Amino acid sequence: MIQLLLGAIGAGLLMTIMTGPAFFSLIRTSIQKGFLAGAVFAIGVFSADLIFVSITLLGAKLLSVAQTYQNYIAIIGSVFLGIIGYRYFSKPAGLIEEKGKEITLSKLKFFAYYFKGLLMNLLNPGMLFYWIGLVSYLSTSATYSQDEIKIFLITCMGTVLSTDIIKAYFAAKMRHLFNPKVIHLMNRIVGIALMIFAFAIIAKLFLLVA
Repeated sequence: MIQLLLGAIGAGLLMTIMTGPAFFSLIRTSIQKGFLAGAVFAIGVFSADLIFVSITLLGAKLLSVAQTYQNYIAIIGSVFLGIIGYRYFSKPAGLIEEKGKEITLSKLKFFAYYFKGLLMNLLNPGMLFYWIGLVSYLSTSATYSQDEIKIFLITCMGTVLSTDIIKAYFAAKMRHLFNPKVIHLMNRIVGIALMIFAFAIIAKLFLLVA
């Protein structure tokens, strides 16, 4: 059991060091809007992972549907990332939310951060196939029973969520180091990164179709 848990934690940590669009947005949100906003964004990302894992565990039928529409998901995801990336890139330098203000952010704002995290991960086809690959590996391995696979996945997802919340916490703690000029530069860097991810998804799709 200890070996199982260590393997699950390792798989979760591997996911957290895979720098993707959600990573850049999580750090940006935490620095500009504070820990609570970053944590809500992380929960949105976690919810998308939960959907992916549920699809892979619920059987071949749902998996087949997901694979059938993967090209559409890729197109929608790339457009979504491209729009968000352009908005970040073109956004003027703004002040960081005051420390006390983040507690009074409206529920609508928190839902916005949640759905941004959810959609950014949900519309990333690479994440779906990461979970498919992981679950397929575990399912074909004679080492793990069905119950052990579920424990592995729960531990793995818990590790990802915990690590993302820790990232949000430390990013928020660094807020005092950022002035409007640095924030403007960060917006441009994150925007470019997201647009590159959007282009990479479309390029990969064309290579698969060609």
